[in-house]
Amino acid sequence: MTFSLAAVPADAAVPPRIRAVRVLTPGATTKIEVAAYAATDITKVRAVVYAYSHGSPQTLSVDDFELVEGTAVDGVWRTKSAVTVEQGRWMMDVELTTADETKLWPQRATIDNGLDTVIDGFAVNPDIVDVDNPDVTFSGRLMSRTADGDLAPVQGATLRLYGASGSTPTAVTGADGRVQGTAKFLWSGNAKLSYGGDFLHRPSSSAELPVLKRRLQTRVTLSMPDRLIVGDQVTVSGRLEREDRNGVWAPVAGKRLVLQFDPATGGDWRTVATPLTDASGAYSTQVTVTENGAWSVQFANDPSGQPDDYRSYGSSEAHTSVRMVAYRTSITGGNAGPEPVGRGNLVTGYGRVMNKLADGRWVGAPANATVQLQFSTDRKKWSAKGLVNVDGDGTFNVQGRADRDGYWRLVVPRGDYAEPSVSGTDYIDVRYRTKILDFNAAPEPVKKGGTVTVMGSLYRETDKWKTYASKTIKFYFLPKGSSTWTYLGSQKTDGLGRFRKGFKASKDGTWRAYSGAATSYIKTYRDDYVDVR
Repeated sequence: MTFSLAAVPADAAVPPRIRAVRVLTPGATTKIEVAAYAATDITKVRAVVYAYSHGSPQTLSVDDFELVEGTAVDGVWRTKSAVTVEQGRWMMDVELTTADETKLWPQRATIDNGLDTVIDGFAVNPDIVDVDNPDVTFSGRLMSRTADGDLAPVQGATLRLYGASGSTPTAVTGADGRVQGTAKFLWSGNAKLSYGGDFLHRPSSSAELPVLKRRLQTRVTLSMPDRLIVGDQVTVSGRLEREDRNGVWAPVAGKRLVLQFDPATGGDWRTVATPLTDASGAYSTQVTVTENGAWSVQFANDPSGQPDDYRSYGSSEAHTSVRMVAYRTSITGGNAGPEPVGRGNLVTGYGRVMNKLADGRWVGAPANATVQLQFSTDRKKWSAKGLVNVDGDGTFNVQGRADRDGYWRLVVPRGDYAEPSVSGTDYIDVRYRTKILDFNAAPEPVKKGGTVTVMGSLYRETDKWKTYASKTIKFYFLPKGSSTWTYLGSQKTDGLGRFRKGFKASKDGTWRAYSGAATSYIKTYRDDYVDVR
Protein backbone atom coordinates (compact mmCIF):
# COMPACT_ATOMS: atom_id res chain seq x y z
CA MET A 1 0.00 0.00 0.00
CA THR A 2 1.37 3.46 -0.96
CA PHE A 3 0.43 6.74 0.69
CA SER A 4 0.62 10.00 -1.29
CA LEU A 5 2.18 12.97 0.48
CA ALA A 6 0.33 15.34 -1.87
CA ALA A 7 -2.80 14.82 0.21
CA VAL A 8 -1.06 16.11 3.34
CA PRO A 9 -0.85 19.91 3.90
CA ALA A 10 2.68 21.22 3.94
CA ASP A 11 2.35 22.53 7.45
CA ALA A 12 0.84 19.34 8.90
CA ALA A 13 2.99 17.21 11.20
CA VAL A 14 2.55 13.56 10.13
CA PRO A 15 4.24 11.11 12.53
CA PRO A 16 6.31 8.32 11.03
CA ARG A 17 4.32 5.14 10.48
CA ILE A 18 5.17 1.47 9.94
CA ARG A 19 3.80 -0.47 7.04
CA ALA A 20 5.29 -3.84 8.04
CA VAL A 21 8.03 -5.52 10.06
CA ARG A 22 9.41 -8.84 8.85
CA VAL A 23 11.70 -11.46 10.40
CA LEU A 24 13.40 -12.82 7.29
CA THR A 25 14.67 -16.16 8.62
CA PRO A 26 13.02 -18.43 11.20
CA GLY A 27 15.10 -19.60 14.12
CA ALA A 28 17.83 -18.05 16.25
CA THR A 29 19.56 -15.94 13.59
CA THR A 30 17.76 -13.60 11.23
CA LYS A 31 17.81 -10.23 9.60
CA ILE A 32 15.01 -7.74 10.27
CA GLU A 33 13.21 -5.68 7.65
CA VAL A 34 11.04 -2.59 8.30
CA ALA A 35 8.76 -0.86 5.77
CA ALA A 36 7.80 2.66 6.89
CA TYR A 37 6.82 6.15 5.68
CA ALA A 38 6.66 9.71 7.07
CA ALA A 39 6.09 13.32 6.00
CA THR A 40 9.83 14.04 6.23
CA ASP A 41 12.89 11.87 5.91
CA ILE A 42 13.20 8.96 8.33
CA THR A 43 16.71 9.43 9.63
CA LYS A 44 16.97 6.39 11.89
CA VAL A 45 15.37 2.97 12.31
CA ARG A 46 16.04 1.09 15.51
CA ALA A 47 14.70 -2.23 16.93
CA VAL A 48 14.67 -3.34 20.55
CA VAL A 49 14.48 -7.12 21.09
CA TYR A 50 13.40 -8.44 24.51
CA ALA A 51 12.19 -11.67 26.06
CA TYR A 52 8.52 -12.68 25.80
CA SER A 53 6.47 -13.41 28.91
CA HIS A 54 8.85 -12.95 31.80
CA GLY A 55 11.75 -14.67 30.08
CA SER A 56 15.36 -13.62 30.13
CA PRO A 57 16.02 -10.05 31.33
CA GLN A 58 18.41 -9.64 28.40
CA THR A 59 17.52 -6.99 25.79
CA LEU A 60 19.14 -6.37 22.44
CA SER A 61 19.24 -3.01 20.66
CA VAL A 62 19.52 -3.27 16.87
CA ASP A 63 20.30 -0.02 15.02
CA ASP A 64 22.32 -1.00 11.93
CA PHE A 65 19.35 -0.58 9.54
CA GLU A 66 20.08 0.70 6.06
CA LEU A 67 17.65 1.86 3.33
CA VAL A 68 17.43 -0.92 0.73
CA GLU A 69 14.34 0.12 -1.21
CA GLY A 70 12.37 3.35 -1.89
CA THR A 71 13.20 6.69 -0.34
CA ALA A 72 13.83 8.02 3.14
CA VAL A 73 10.23 9.28 3.13
CA ASP A 74 8.70 5.96 2.09
CA GLY A 75 10.97 2.97 1.98
CA VAL A 76 12.24 -0.33 3.29
CA TRP A 77 15.13 -0.62 5.82
CA ARG A 78 17.02 -3.83 6.58
CA THR A 79 19.67 -4.74 9.13
CA LYS A 80 23.17 -5.03 7.69
CA SER A 81 23.96 -8.06 9.80
CA ALA A 82 21.88 -10.87 11.19
CA VAL A 83 20.58 -10.77 14.75
CA THR A 84 21.15 -13.83 16.94
CA VAL A 85 19.03 -14.60 19.99
CA GLU A 86 19.18 -17.29 22.65
CA GLN A 87 16.63 -20.11 22.99
CA GLY A 88 13.24 -18.58 23.54
CA ARG A 89 10.64 -16.28 22.09
CA TRP A 90 11.54 -12.62 21.66
CA MET A 91 9.35 -9.60 21.09
CA MET A 92 10.39 -6.63 19.05
CA ASP A 93 9.62 -2.90 19.37
CA VAL A 94 10.50 -0.61 16.44
CA GLU A 95 11.55 3.03 16.79
CA LEU A 96 11.39 5.53 13.88
CA THR A 97 13.14 8.91 13.98
CA THR A 98 12.63 11.98 11.80
CA ALA A 99 13.84 15.56 12.15
CA ASP A 100 10.63 16.31 14.09
CA GLU A 101 10.25 13.36 16.46
CA THR A 102 11.02 9.81 17.47
CA LYS A 103 8.07 7.39 17.43
CA LEU A 104 8.08 3.97 19.19
CA TRP A 105 5.90 1.17 17.86
CA PRO A 106 5.73 -1.64 20.47
CA GLN A 107 5.50 -5.39 19.79
CA ARG A 108 5.66 -5.21 16.03
CA ALA A 109 7.20 -8.65 15.44
CA THR A 110 8.43 -11.83 17.15
CA ILE A 111 11.66 -13.73 16.74
CA ASP A 112 10.51 -17.20 17.62
CA ASN A 113 13.36 -19.43 18.78
CA GLY A 114 11.16 -21.27 21.27
CA LEU A 115 10.44 -24.96 21.67
CA ASP A 116 7.41 -26.59 20.09
CA THR A 117 4.89 -27.96 22.55
CA VAL A 118 2.23 -30.61 22.23
CA ILE A 119 -0.74 -31.51 24.42
CA ASP A 120 -1.39 -35.22 24.44
CA GLY A 121 -3.59 -37.55 26.45
CA PHE A 122 -6.41 -35.00 26.52
CA ALA A 123 -9.59 -36.52 27.97
CA VAL A 124 -12.91 -35.34 29.35
CA ASN A 125 -14.87 -37.55 31.70
CA PRO A 126 -17.75 -38.03 31.42
CA ASP A 127 -18.34 -36.91 27.88
CA ILE A 128 -22.13 -37.02 28.36
CA VAL A 129 -23.63 -34.67 30.95
CA ASP A 130 -27.13 -33.76 32.06
CA VAL A 131 -28.87 -31.10 34.13
CA ASP A 132 -28.26 -33.03 37.35
CA ASN A 133 -24.64 -33.83 36.53
CA PRO A 134 -23.03 -30.98 34.55
CA ASP A 135 -19.53 -31.42 36.05
CA VAL A 136 -16.69 -33.04 34.10
CA THR A 137 -13.05 -33.77 34.87
CA PHE A 138 -10.51 -32.89 32.20
CA SER A 139 -6.90 -34.03 31.98
CA GLY A 140 -3.95 -33.90 29.62
CA ARG A 141 -0.17 -33.59 29.41
CA LEU A 142 1.96 -30.73 28.10
CA MET A 143 5.23 -31.79 26.44
CA SER A 144 7.96 -29.80 24.69
CA ARG A 145 10.09 -31.02 21.82
CA THR A 146 13.82 -30.65 22.38
CA ALA A 147 16.40 -29.85 19.70
CA ASP A 148 17.05 -33.57 19.16
CA GLY A 149 13.32 -34.26 18.73
CA ASP A 150 12.66 -35.85 22.10
CA LEU A 151 9.60 -34.90 24.19
CA ALA A 152 10.02 -33.56 27.71
CA PRO A 153 7.32 -32.57 30.24
CA VAL A 154 6.64 -28.88 30.84
CA GLN A 155 6.15 -28.08 34.53
CA GLY A 156 4.28 -25.11 35.98
CA ALA A 157 2.44 -24.17 32.80
CA THR A 158 -1.12 -22.89 32.94
CA LEU A 159 -3.54 -24.65 30.58
CA ARG A 160 -7.04 -23.42 29.80
CA LEU A 161 -10.09 -25.47 28.91
CA TYR A 162 -12.27 -23.82 26.27
CA GLY A 163 -15.86 -24.77 25.48
CA ALA A 164 -17.06 -25.10 29.07
CA SER A 165 -19.80 -22.97 30.63
CA GLY A 166 -19.02 -19.90 32.71
CA SER A 167 -15.48 -18.63 33.29
CA THR A 168 -12.68 -20.51 31.53
CA PRO A 169 -11.29 -23.26 33.81
CA THR A 170 -7.51 -23.41 34.27
CA ALA A 171 -5.05 -25.92 35.69
CA VAL A 172 -1.27 -25.96 36.22
CA THR A 173 0.96 -28.78 35.02
CA GLY A 174 2.95 -30.86 37.48
CA ALA A 175 6.48 -32.13 37.25
CA ASP A 176 5.39 -34.78 34.76
CA GLY A 177 3.62 -32.19 32.62
CA ARG A 178 0.23 -33.60 33.54
CA VAL A 179 -2.76 -31.45 34.36
CA GLN A 180 -6.20 -32.15 35.79
CA GLY A 181 -9.16 -29.91 36.52
CA THR A 182 -12.93 -29.66 36.62
CA ALA A 183 -15.46 -27.77 34.52
CA LYS A 184 -19.20 -27.42 33.99
CA PHE A 185 -21.00 -28.08 30.73
CA LEU A 186 -24.52 -26.70 30.90
CA TRP A 187 -24.94 -27.27 27.17
CA SER A 188 -23.38 -29.47 24.53
CA GLY A 189 -20.05 -28.17 23.26
CA ASN A 190 -16.54 -28.98 22.07
CA ALA A 191 -13.84 -29.06 24.74
CA LYS A 192 -10.31 -27.95 23.86
CA LEU A 193 -7.27 -27.71 26.12
CA SER A 194 -4.95 -24.83 25.21
CA TYR A 195 -1.53 -23.55 26.26
CA GLY A 196 -0.71 -19.92 25.58
CA GLY A 197 3.05 -20.43 25.62
CA ASP A 198 5.82 -18.67 27.55
CA PHE A 199 9.32 -17.40 26.85
CA LEU A 200 10.76 -20.85 26.10
CA HIS A 201 7.68 -22.64 24.76
CA ARG A 202 5.41 -22.05 21.84
CA PRO A 203 1.59 -22.21 22.31
CA SER A 204 -0.36 -25.33 21.41
CA SER A 205 -3.87 -26.76 21.61
CA SER A 206 -5.32 -30.20 21.84
CA ALA A 207 -7.80 -31.70 19.46
CA GLU A 208 -11.44 -30.90 20.27
CA LEU A 209 -13.52 -33.42 22.14
CA PRO A 210 -17.33 -33.26 21.99
CA VAL A 211 -19.25 -33.12 25.25
CA LEU A 212 -22.92 -33.98 24.79
CA LYS A 213 -25.68 -32.57 27.00
CA ARG A 214 -28.29 -35.30 27.33
CA ARG A 215 -31.89 -34.40 28.03
CA LEU A 216 -33.34 -36.29 30.93
CA GLN A 217 -36.44 -38.26 30.09
CA THR A 218 -39.51 -37.16 32.04
CA ARG A 219 -42.93 -38.53 32.80
CA VAL A 220 -46.01 -36.81 34.13
CA THR A 221 -49.31 -38.11 35.45
CA LEU A 222 -52.81 -36.65 35.45
CA SER A 223 -55.59 -37.47 37.87
CA MET A 224 -59.08 -36.03 38.21
CA PRO A 225 -62.42 -37.16 39.73
CA ASP A 226 -64.22 -40.06 38.05
CA ARG A 227 -67.44 -38.08 37.88
CA LEU A 228 -67.41 -34.57 36.46
CA ILE A 229 -70.40 -32.32 37.07
CA VAL A 230 -70.82 -29.16 35.00
CA GLY A 231 -70.18 -26.03 37.03
CA ASP A 232 -68.15 -27.79 39.73
CA GLN A 233 -64.62 -26.79 40.67
CA VAL A 234 -62.56 -29.98 40.61
CA THR A 235 -58.94 -30.74 41.42
CA VAL A 236 -56.56 -31.89 38.70
CA SER A 237 -53.34 -33.29 40.13
CA GLY A 238 -50.35 -35.45 39.31
CA ARG A 239 -46.58 -35.70 39.53
CA LEU A 240 -43.61 -34.80 37.31
CA GLU A 241 -40.54 -37.08 37.46
CA ARG A 242 -37.29 -37.51 35.53
CA GLU A 243 -35.04 -40.52 34.96
CA ASP A 244 -31.42 -40.02 35.98
CA ARG A 245 -28.36 -41.56 34.34
CA ASN A 246 -28.73 -44.64 36.55
CA GLY A 247 -32.32 -45.26 35.50
CA VAL A 248 -33.81 -44.04 38.78
CA TRP A 249 -36.94 -41.88 38.64
CA ALA A 250 -37.06 -38.87 40.94
CA PRO A 251 -39.27 -35.76 41.31
CA VAL A 252 -38.72 -32.58 39.32
CA ALA A 253 -39.47 -29.55 41.49
CA GLY A 254 -40.32 -25.97 40.60
CA LYS A 255 -41.35 -26.60 37.01
CA ARG A 256 -44.29 -25.02 35.22
CA LEU A 257 -46.74 -27.40 33.52
CA VAL A 258 -49.45 -26.62 30.96
CA LEU A 259 -52.94 -28.02 31.56
CA GLN A 260 -55.16 -27.93 28.48
CA PHE A 261 -58.75 -28.85 27.61
CA ASP A 262 -60.19 -29.88 24.24
CA PRO A 263 -64.01 -29.64 23.93
CA ALA A 264 -65.56 -32.73 22.37
CA THR A 265 -67.41 -30.59 19.83
CA GLY A 266 -66.72 -27.23 18.26
CA GLY A 267 -63.40 -26.33 19.82
CA ASP A 268 -59.61 -26.67 19.91
CA TRP A 269 -57.13 -27.30 22.69
CA ARG A 270 -56.94 -24.34 25.06
CA THR A 271 -54.82 -23.70 28.14
CA VAL A 272 -56.84 -23.61 31.35
CA ALA A 273 -54.07 -23.62 34.00
CA THR A 274 -50.27 -23.59 34.40
CA PRO A 275 -49.56 -25.31 37.73
CA LEU A 276 -46.11 -25.40 39.36
CA THR A 277 -44.59 -28.58 40.78
CA ASP A 278 -43.62 -28.62 44.46
CA ALA A 279 -40.57 -30.17 46.11
CA SER A 280 -41.99 -33.66 45.62
CA GLY A 281 -42.73 -33.04 41.95
CA ALA A 282 -46.47 -32.91 42.65
CA TYR A 283 -48.86 -30.37 41.18
CA SER A 284 -52.48 -29.55 41.90
CA THR A 285 -54.86 -27.01 40.41
CA GLN A 286 -58.57 -26.19 40.40
CA VAL A 287 -60.54 -26.10 37.14
CA THR A 288 -64.21 -25.54 36.30
CA VAL A 289 -66.05 -28.33 34.51
CA THR A 290 -67.86 -26.91 31.48
CA GLU A 291 -68.59 -29.64 28.95
CA ASN A 292 -67.53 -32.98 27.48
CA GLY A 293 -63.90 -33.07 26.39
CA ALA A 294 -60.38 -34.37 26.82
CA TRP A 295 -57.73 -33.13 29.26
CA SER A 296 -53.96 -32.98 28.82
CA VAL A 297 -51.00 -31.93 31.00
CA GLN A 298 -47.67 -31.19 29.31
CA PHE A 299 -44.12 -30.46 30.35
CA ALA A 300 -41.45 -28.81 28.17
CA ASN A 301 -43.44 -29.29 24.95
CA ASP A 302 -42.72 -25.65 24.14
CA PRO A 303 -39.90 -24.34 26.38
CA SER A 304 -39.83 -20.91 24.72
CA GLY A 305 -40.36 -18.23 27.31
CA GLN A 306 -39.30 -20.60 30.10
CA PRO A 307 -35.95 -20.68 31.92
CA ASP A 308 -33.08 -22.27 29.99
CA ASP A 309 -33.01 -25.43 32.10
CA TYR A 310 -36.38 -26.52 30.66
CA ARG A 311 -34.40 -27.48 27.58
CA SER A 312 -32.48 -29.91 29.75
CA TYR A 313 -35.48 -32.24 29.87
CA GLY A 314 -37.32 -34.30 27.32
CA SER A 315 -40.96 -33.33 26.95
CA SER A 316 -43.72 -35.45 28.44
CA GLU A 317 -47.49 -35.48 28.40
CA ALA A 318 -50.40 -37.25 30.05
CA HIS A 319 -53.93 -37.03 28.74
CA THR A 320 -57.39 -38.46 29.09
CA SER A 321 -59.82 -39.66 26.49
CA VAL A 322 -62.96 -37.58 26.05
CA ARG A 323 -64.50 -37.31 29.51
CA MET A 324 -68.29 -37.16 29.59
CA VAL A 325 -69.83 -34.76 32.07
CA ALA A 326 -73.07 -34.84 34.04
CA TYR A 327 -75.43 -31.90 34.45
CA ARG A 328 -77.39 -30.79 37.46
CA THR A 329 -81.06 -31.09 36.53
CA SER A 330 -84.46 -29.76 37.50
CA ILE A 331 -88.00 -30.61 36.37
CA THR A 332 -90.18 -27.67 35.38
CA GLY A 333 -93.92 -27.86 34.76
CA GLY A 334 -94.08 -31.36 36.22
CA ASN A 335 -97.56 -32.81 36.70
CA ALA A 336 -99.41 -36.14 36.69
CA GLY A 337 -102.99 -36.97 35.71
CA PRO A 338 -105.85 -37.49 35.21
CA GLU A 339 -107.31 -36.89 38.64
CA PRO A 340 -109.12 -39.11 39.51
CA VAL A 341 -108.11 -42.05 37.35
CA GLY A 342 -109.76 -45.34 36.72
CA ARG A 343 -108.19 -48.37 38.30
CA GLY A 344 -105.93 -50.01 35.72
CA ASN A 345 -105.91 -46.91 33.54
CA LEU A 346 -102.77 -44.96 32.68
CA VAL A 347 -101.45 -42.02 34.68
CA THR A 348 -99.45 -39.64 32.48
CA GLY A 349 -96.59 -37.55 33.86
CA TYR A 350 -95.34 -34.63 31.82
CA GLY A 351 -93.01 -31.64 32.10
CA ARG A 352 -89.55 -30.57 30.99
CA VAL A 353 -86.08 -31.53 32.23
CA MET A 354 -83.61 -28.62 32.43
CA ASN A 355 -79.81 -28.79 32.59
CA LYS A 356 -77.71 -26.23 34.46
CA LEU A 357 -74.73 -24.89 32.50
CA ALA A 358 -71.39 -23.80 33.96
CA ASP A 359 -72.41 -20.13 33.70
CA GLY A 360 -75.58 -20.74 35.73
CA ARG A 361 -78.06 -20.72 32.87
CA TRP A 362 -80.72 -23.45 32.58
CA VAL A 363 -81.42 -25.05 29.18
CA GLY A 364 -83.57 -27.94 28.01
CA ALA A 365 -81.89 -31.31 28.47
CA PRO A 366 -80.86 -33.25 25.36
CA ALA A 367 -82.40 -36.56 24.37
CA ASN A 368 -79.93 -38.59 26.44
CA ALA A 369 -81.73 -37.67 29.70
CA THR A 370 -84.35 -40.01 31.16
CA VAL A 371 -87.38 -39.46 33.41
CA GLN A 372 -89.01 -42.01 35.69
CA LEU A 373 -92.63 -41.95 36.88
CA GLN A 374 -92.84 -43.15 40.50
CA PHE A 375 -95.70 -44.09 42.85
CA SER A 376 -95.99 -44.28 46.64
CA THR A 377 -98.80 -44.76 49.15
CA ASP A 378 -96.92 -43.01 51.95
CA ARG A 379 -94.31 -40.79 50.18
CA LYS A 380 -91.58 -42.87 51.79
CA LYS A 381 -91.26 -45.99 49.70
CA TRP A 382 -91.44 -45.33 45.98
CA SER A 383 -91.80 -47.74 43.07
CA ALA A 384 -91.12 -47.14 39.38
CA LYS A 385 -94.15 -47.11 37.08
CA GLY A 386 -92.59 -45.88 33.82
CA LEU A 387 -89.39 -44.62 32.18
CA VAL A 388 -88.82 -42.53 29.03
CA ASN A 389 -86.12 -40.53 27.32
CA VAL A 390 -86.83 -36.84 27.00
CA ASP A 391 -87.26 -35.16 23.63
CA GLY A 392 -84.49 -32.97 22.22
CA ASP A 393 -85.76 -29.92 24.10
CA GLY A 394 -86.14 -31.74 27.43
CA THR A 395 -89.94 -32.23 27.28
CA PHE A 396 -91.43 -35.63 28.06
CA ASN A 397 -94.54 -37.72 28.65
CA VAL A 398 -94.25 -40.86 30.74
CA GLN A 399 -97.03 -43.27 31.68
CA GLY A 400 -97.74 -45.85 34.36
CA ARG A 401 -100.84 -47.86 35.36
CA ALA A 402 -102.81 -46.89 38.44
CA ASP A 403 -104.14 -49.63 40.76
CA ARG A 404 -104.76 -47.74 44.01
CA ASP A 405 -104.87 -44.28 45.52
CA GLY A 406 -101.51 -42.63 46.18
CA TYR A 407 -98.80 -40.16 45.37
CA TRP A 408 -97.11 -39.75 42.02
CA ARG A 409 -93.87 -37.91 41.22
CA LEU A 410 -91.35 -37.47 38.41
CA VAL A 411 -87.66 -38.31 38.91
CA VAL A 412 -84.54 -37.74 36.82
CA PRO A 413 -82.37 -40.72 37.88
CA ARG A 414 -78.66 -40.31 38.47
CA GLY A 415 -77.01 -41.35 35.21
CA ASP A 416 -73.92 -40.92 33.09
CA TYR A 417 -75.10 -37.51 31.93
CA ALA A 418 -77.39 -36.28 34.71
CA GLU A 419 -77.49 -35.60 38.40
CA PRO A 420 -80.80 -36.64 40.03
CA SER A 421 -83.74 -34.31 40.57
CA VAL A 422 -87.31 -34.81 41.79
CA SER A 423 -90.55 -33.01 41.03
CA GLY A 424 -93.30 -32.23 43.49
CA THR A 425 -95.91 -34.91 44.26
CA ASP A 426 -99.50 -35.29 42.99
CA TYR A 427 -102.10 -37.28 44.95
CA ILE A 428 -104.40 -39.15 42.56
CA ASP A 429 -107.59 -40.88 43.61
CA VAL A 430 -108.13 -44.25 41.91
CA ARG A 431 -111.73 -45.18 41.26
CA TYR A 432 -113.43 -48.20 39.73
CA ARG A 433 -113.92 -48.06 36.05
CA THR A 434 -117.26 -47.92 34.29
CA LYS A 435 -118.16 -48.63 30.70
CA ILE A 436 -121.12 -48.57 28.38
CA LEU A 437 -121.66 -51.61 26.22
CA ASP A 438 -124.12 -52.38 23.43
CA PHE A 439 -124.42 -48.67 22.79
CA ASN A 440 -126.39 -47.44 19.78
CA ALA A 441 -128.33 -44.43 18.51
CA ALA A 442 -130.87 -45.72 15.95
CA PRO A 443 -132.16 -45.79 13.35
CA GLU A 444 -129.35 -44.69 11.07
CA PRO A 445 -130.26 -42.74 9.03
CA VAL A 446 -133.44 -41.30 10.44
CA LYS A 447 -136.15 -39.20 8.83
CA LYS A 448 -136.34 -35.59 9.93
CA GLY A 449 -138.92 -35.36 12.73
CA GLY A 450 -138.54 -39.06 13.42
CA THR A 451 -137.41 -40.57 16.71
CA VAL A 452 -133.84 -41.49 17.52
CA THR A 453 -133.54 -44.06 20.29
CA VAL A 454 -130.35 -43.95 22.41
CA MET A 455 -129.73 -47.25 24.23
CA GLY A 456 -127.04 -49.31 25.95
CA SER A 457 -125.99 -51.05 29.16
CA LEU A 458 -123.86 -49.56 31.96
CA TYR A 459 -121.28 -51.73 33.70
CA ARG A 460 -119.00 -51.12 36.67
CA GLU A 461 -115.80 -52.82 37.83
CA THR A 462 -115.41 -54.19 41.36
CA ASP A 463 -113.85 -57.58 41.79
CA LYS A 464 -115.20 -58.21 38.29
CA TRP A 465 -117.31 -56.42 35.72
CA LYS A 466 -121.03 -56.21 36.70
CA THR A 467 -124.10 -54.32 35.48
CA TYR A 468 -124.63 -50.97 37.19
CA ALA A 469 -128.28 -50.49 38.25
CA SER A 470 -130.03 -47.27 39.26
CA LYS A 471 -127.26 -45.04 37.90
CA THR A 472 -128.28 -41.82 36.20
CA ILE A 473 -127.47 -41.59 32.52
CA LYS A 474 -127.45 -38.12 30.96
CA PHE A 475 -128.07 -37.55 27.26
CA TYR A 476 -126.48 -34.88 25.05
CA PHE A 477 -126.60 -33.91 21.41
CA LEU A 478 -123.88 -32.16 19.33
CA PRO A 479 -125.22 -30.77 16.02
CA LYS A 480 -123.01 -31.25 12.98
CA GLY A 481 -120.62 -28.32 12.62
CA SER A 482 -121.09 -27.16 16.23
CA SER A 483 -118.80 -27.36 19.25
CA THR A 484 -121.53 -27.00 21.88
CA TRP A 485 -123.25 -29.97 23.43
CA THR A 486 -126.96 -29.65 24.26
CA TYR A 487 -128.35 -31.42 27.33
CA LEU A 488 -131.47 -33.44 26.45
CA GLY A 489 -132.42 -35.20 29.67
CA SER A 490 -131.60 -38.16 31.92
CA GLN A 491 -132.74 -41.66 32.87
CA LYS A 492 -131.76 -44.21 35.56
CA THR A 493 -130.59 -47.60 34.50
CA ASP A 494 -132.86 -50.57 35.26
CA GLY A 495 -131.91 -53.53 37.41
CA LEU A 496 -129.74 -54.91 34.64
CA GLY A 497 -127.98 -51.58 34.01
CA ARG A 498 -129.90 -50.95 30.82
CA PHE A 499 -131.11 -47.58 29.55
CA ARG A 500 -133.26 -46.63 26.53
CA LYS A 501 -134.63 -43.20 25.62
CA GLY A 502 -136.05 -41.66 22.47
CA PHE A 503 -135.57 -38.14 21.09
CA LYS A 504 -136.98 -36.23 18.11
CA ALA A 505 -134.42 -35.96 15.30
CA SER A 506 -134.18 -32.56 13.60
CA LYS A 507 -130.63 -32.41 12.23
CA ASP A 508 -127.47 -34.42 11.67
CA GLY A 509 -125.25 -34.84 14.74
CA THR A 510 -123.71 -36.91 17.50
CA TRP A 511 -125.67 -38.45 20.37
CA ARG A 512 -123.99 -39.10 23.71
CA ALA A 513 -124.86 -41.22 26.76
CA TYR A 514 -122.88 -40.01 29.79
CA SER A 515 -122.41 -41.58 33.24
CA GLY A 516 -120.83 -39.09 35.66
CA ALA A 517 -118.24 -39.86 38.31
CA ALA A 518 -119.24 -41.15 41.72
CA THR A 519 -117.37 -41.54 44.98
CA SER A 520 -115.96 -44.90 43.95
CA TYR A 521 -116.41 -44.83 40.20
CA ILE A 522 -114.96 -42.91 37.33
CA LYS A 523 -117.03 -41.28 34.59
CA THR A 524 -117.63 -42.83 31.18
CA TYR A 525 -119.53 -42.04 27.99
CA ARG A 526 -120.27 -43.29 24.48
CA ASP A 527 -121.02 -41.39 21.26
CA ASP A 528 -122.82 -42.27 18.01
CA TYR A 529 -123.38 -40.15 14.90
CA VAL A 530 -126.78 -40.20 13.15
CA ASP A 531 -127.58 -38.77 9.71
CA VAL A 532 -131.02 -37.05 9.38
CA ARG A 533 -132.67 -37.13 5.96
